This record gives sequence, C-alpha cells and structure tokens, in this order.
Amino acid sequence: MNTRVLIVLALIIAGIAGWFFQQQGDISPPVSMEATDVDYEATDIKAVQTNEQGDTEYELTAESLTHNPATNEDEMSGITMNWEPSDEQRYRIEAGSAAISQQTGELSLSGGFTLVSEDKADGTSDIEPIKVTGSTLKGNTKSGQVYSDEMVKIEQGMNRFEASSMKANLETGEYEFGQVAVNFSPADRKDKALF
Repeated sequence: MNTRVLIVLALIIAGIAGWFFQQQGDISPPVSMEATDVDYEATDIKAVQTNEQGDTEYELTAESLTHNPATNEDEMSGITMNWEPSDEQRYRIEAGSAAISQQTGELSLSGGFTLVSEDKADGTSDIEPIKVTGSTLKGNTKSGQVYSDEMVKIEQGMNRFEASSMKANLETGEYEFGQVAVNFSPADRKDKALF
C-alpha cells in the first residue's frame, strides 16, 4: 500500500477515536480528597486493656475501629467485650457500636447491647447469671459503674422483668432498677370442698 493512504487512514481512525472519547463526557461525580476527622482505622480488632499494675481490665473484639482525635475516643462497631472489673465479677458485653475513651475509661454503647454476668469462680455458684438487654448503655471501665436511662429487659433463670432505667456497680455485682414491670401468672385456681 501507499504510505499516503496509510497516513490518511491513521488520521481518520484518530479523528473517530477523538470524537468517541469527546462524546463520553466528564466523570461524575468528581473524586473528593477532603481531610477526615479520623487519625487511624482498622478492622477485625482484638485488643486487651490493662491498668497501671498490668492487670487485665477487659478484652475486646470489634469488626472495625476508628480513632476520632476531636473527641479522643475509639469508635467501634460490632463489639464483644469480656470485662473483669474485680476478682469476683466477670461480664460479657455485646453491642452494635461503642465509643471508649482510653484515658478516662468513659464507655458509651449504642445500637442495642447485651450485658451478661458470668461465673468467675470454679463454676459451683448457685446464683443464676443476670442478662440485661437494651438499646444504650453508658459507664466507666475504670470505676466499674454502668447505667442506662432507657428501657432494659432483665433475665435471671426463670425470672424476667423490665425496668425503665438501670444502674449497676459491676465490681460488686449490685444492680438498681427503676420502675420495674413484672408479669405475674399465678397457678390456676382449683376450688375444693372444705368438708
């Protein structure tokens, strides 16, 4: 073939390609590269928090973690926490999301929570574990105090009731409930002749 024909053919193909790419338009939406409020973030977290003496305060697993420098809190989702506030008490806490301050110990659980007491002794305790469920729970990991100002459900063995609020000292295992509501189903009445 003639060189002129090849050059004209190449120019026609280049013109068609240029027209085609021009018709495609701009990329929408444009990519934004703004600064975030996050120092660091991670997924599949497994962590252990210790006190000044080196004793374990709690063990924690979470689906994801981000550190917010504005509040200096670790914000997590999908958490499970094994908390041992004293030698006699151990608890398992699960929540949809949590915010914890490592310096102050302030804890805020949201997205639904479950707090279950566990037998820390040799397993021979005759006290049934207590299970508390609700939507939000606040507290402090250093003092062992937790509270909820919203409705909570409590289960212990066959006993079940609801309360409008709860306060608990997890170091001693003492609970305080506000406005308790209980459903009581007495046994069926059977009339019997006295004589």
